[in-house]
Amino acid sequence: MSNIYQLAIIVLTFTVSFRKKVWGNFDRCYPTLLYMVVGNLTYEYIAHTKFHLWELKQIGSIPEIWADLIYLFFMVVPATLIYLTNYPDTPMKRIFYIMKWVFIFTMVEWVGGRYFNAIDHYNGWNIWWSLFFNFVMFTTLRLHYLYYKRALIISVFWTLFYLIWFDYI
Repeated sequence: MSNIYQLAIIVLTFTVSFRKKVWGNFDRCYPTLLYMVVGNLTYEYIAHTKFHLWELKQIGSIPEIWADLIYLFFMVVPATLIYLTNYPDTPMKRIFYIMKWVFIFTMVEWVGGRYFNAIDHYNGWNIWWSLFFNFVMFTTLRLHYLYYKRALIISVFWTLFYLIWFDYI
């Protein structure tokens, strides 16, 4: 069942990205997409050399590291493109928009872990940490899109926080 859930999330996200016609904004969002990809790959490197906080299950006979890459390029990148492209104009709508994305990502993870065994948490990580991380991630993605230098500085702070809190360093 975890394979079906994982593939459904990937197909759904990729399909929505085409229906919303966001790929025309790829060039404009490219630096922030790279920021997201580099951050994700950095976590994967650290996780595979030290220990995981969360781990996606392999998809069928595809090893876990390849499942991570499939998720990254066929779910995370299109979702980030949708998020950046449809960002609202007014402050109140922005708050609700960020909260909507935090909720969606957290629920996808919660449902995937609880009902489909698609993700595992380790070393003190849990769905509440994911909720917090998703809030930081979505606010920082928008900040990077607008002011990449500020986002990079804030990212160093958050990276150090997680590395220290979860005993990576």
